[in-house]
Amino acid sequence: MSSDGFLNKLIYYTIDGPVTAIRGFVERQQSKHEPFYYYHRRYRRVPGIEDCPVDDQVCIFEADMQFARDRKVEQQIIQILRTELNTCYDREGVNAHQVCKKELADFEEASDNYETKYGDLGYTKSAYRCLLKQKQRMLRERLREREAG
Repeated sequence: MSSDGFLNKLIYYTIDGPVTAIRGFVERQQSKHEPFYYYHRRYRRVPGIEDCPVDDQVCIFEADMQFARDRKVEQQIIQILRTELNTCYDREGVNAHQVCKKELADFEEASDNYETKYGDLGYTKSAYRCLLKQKQRMLRERLREREAG
């Protein structure tokens, strides 16, 4: 191998390669047809744990990961609603209880729904435990309906 070939490859891989990669990235960002969002990863929706066969460990793992992502999203929604409620209280001052009723209702509804779904799952929160909790809640509601009716 000649020293010129080695020198050309060295220059290409150390200077031209990274510059070409960065230029391609910038061009994709400016492209209107298919922008490349490097800061947000989109996950495909997977079937829930209730649709997974008992012996399919991959499906169960994917359902657990989907469950964890959904839980994080719902935590962020509650955090945003709490921030909006606090902002409204700070802005309105004395009249906050009258003016911020919508924000308070939205926050309470979201936090109640979150607590209903994810509360009392323990330290190891999983899609399977959440499914069992939902099943127990449904059985209790059916029992109450039978006792009432």
